Amino acid sequence: MNYFIFWALGFSTLWVGLKLFDDEVILIVSIFVGVGFILAGLIAAPPPLQIPIEIISVLVLFNVCMQCIQRGDRS
Repeated sequence: MNYFIFWALGFSTLWVGLKLFDDEVILIVSIFVGVGFILAGLIAAPPPLQIPIEIISVLVLFNVCMQCIQRGDRS
């Protein structure tokens, strides 16, 4: 059950990083920390739970990439 704690920390770190930080360096660091927590949760999780969480994490990271692209568009 420790994997739920890692997943909660990981996804909340990603959410907080996107909502609170405008500086790209801090945003990138928060993304790496969040992904690290999510990966630690995936390592500890049973295999039937790993596939849905991997799909959710890919969707979250796609959203992060789209927000970074929108922030970088200064035109």
